[in-house]
Amino acid sequence: MSKITIAVIIIIIAVLGYWFYQLTLVPEEETLSEGSKECVVDDDCVVFGEDGDCNCGCYNKDYLPSGTGGECFCAAPVSCKCLDGECQEVFEGEVDNFNKCVEAEYPILESYPRQCKISDTQTFVEEHCIKEGTDEILTLVDAEQIAIDSECGDRLKENHVCNKDTGTWWIDLDIERQGCGPACVVNVVTREASINWRCTGVIE
Repeated sequence: MSKITIAVIIIIIAVLGYWFYQLTLVPEEETLSEGSKECVVDDDCVVFGEDGDCNCGCYNKDYLPSGTGGECFCAAPVSCKCLDGECQEVFEGEVDNFNKCVEAEYPILESYPRQCKISDTQTFVEEHCIKEGTDEILTLVDAEQIAIDSECGDRLKENHVCNKDTGTWWIDLDIERQGCGPACVVNVVTREASINWRCTGVIE
């Protein structure tokens, strides 16, 4: 066998080997496959399918499954979020208020009171109190800090109520006094706080 023939055979083998090697590689631009859950921001993720559809769930909007694939035992989420680079499902009842929305690490809008955004159509507003007939607003978080810095001190209980007529937050206090049920009253307009003992008198 001539040297030329041997060289041709070697070249053919090399070309075939390289061609086979390329077939085993996944092109960089195709790393996000069909149905991928990879994402960067929440808007990358969308709900796919309905309850009972195969493949229902949250996916990257640009890489959705080709179809639902028939009927399966699958619960479709109410919304999606991007967490740690993957589209995660949010089911009904998981996020139903501002605090849970914040804990779930959804974006918080710069507003007063603050708003936590799950999607373009769903947001949760921070708990707040508005004095009736005015634009005066005070969030519970700010009211609690005002109370702590006042004579009420860091003795607040979880029970609280907004009185829109008087424009005040009433936050129960952990103070023992016979015949009394003290509360810290925070004024929405003046941002001042004081103790209202709410005493009924001692019955002999």
